[in-house]
Amino acid sequence: MKEGTHKLMTPDFWLICISNFLLYTAVWTLLPVMYAEGYLAGFERLDMTRAMLLFTLCMIGIGPLHAYLGDTYRRKHVLTFSTLGLALCAGGLLFVNQVWQLCSLSAVAGALFGISTTAGITVAIDITQSRRRGAGNRIYAFSGMMGLFCGLCFLSKLYLMMDFQQLVYVSLLLWIGCLIAESCVYVSFRAPVGVGLLNLDRFFLPNAWLPALNVCLLAIGVGMTTSLLPPFTMVSPIVFLALTVGIVPLTRMFVKLSHHCQRGTANTTLQLAMMTGLLVGMIAGESIENVLILSLVIIGVSLLVLPLITLPYFWKKRVRK
Repeated sequence: MKEGTHKLMTPDFWLICISNFLLYTAVWTLLPVMYAEGYLAGFERLDMTRAMLLFTLCMIGIGPLHAYLGDTYRRKHVLTFSTLGLALCAGGLLFVNQVWQLCSLSAVAGALFGISTTAGITVAIDITQSRRRGAGNRIYAFSGMMGLFCGLCFLSKLYLMMDFQQLVYVSLLLWIGCLIAESCVYVSFRAPVGVGLLNLDRFFLPNAWLPALNVCLLAIGVGMTTSLLPPFTMVSPIVFLALTVGIVPLTRMFVKLSHHCQRGTANTTLQLAMMTGLLVGMIAGESIENVLILSLVIIGVSLLVLPLITLPYFWKKRVRK
């Protein structure tokens, strides 16, 4: 953060939020139509499920390396190169014609998505004054969820009006904008502190395990409605909009369960739970009949768990007012 900067919404903070919005929009423009495109390209349902599972598992599995990467290399560079890698993976989808290629590309993209989301959170915190980081966390998280909402509910609709190749080009334009915004962000140098190769820091907040499970369950129910997106019924946009609005109080909850130096980890834990649930729900929704009924039941159960179990846990375990 530049010396003398005391405002929250500085040009650098605007840029990192814009880049986060564009990153999520680009990723979630393609993910909802991957199954449909896979079938048209001749892949079996099982092939597409394997690819999506690999994306999810690698997104989670790369987590313990986050702290090491952010400490060993400049955090802005980690963010930029992982974003560039995601763009290249998207372009690579145009040349995939074998199952192993699809699975390999999905695994790499999942790992890069996990790195880029966490690196972005870290950069956003680095450029925000300490006393404003709580608000900064919430705004930054909201920018990502707005990108997810726009990608899922609006831009993926372009698939009905153009072919998959053109949709990839749209996502590449979004990634170019994302890279431009990231390159303009000023991040001051931080000397390495010697973090070990595998570390839960910047990855998972143990004190937030129960809220994370609750959020993951809710996101599974919401993610299952993505199978309703091709006809674009009103159900999916409504539930995704509700999830987008809910990210602000959820971020506040997770941050209050963390100590001062763990706010980035708290945000990452929330994002990890959210993305994992959405992807698992998306995968499950493709093979379940009457998916709308089951998704609404899961959403209802998760919303009941929130006041009955999660909130009492939160009031007992929170470490800051």
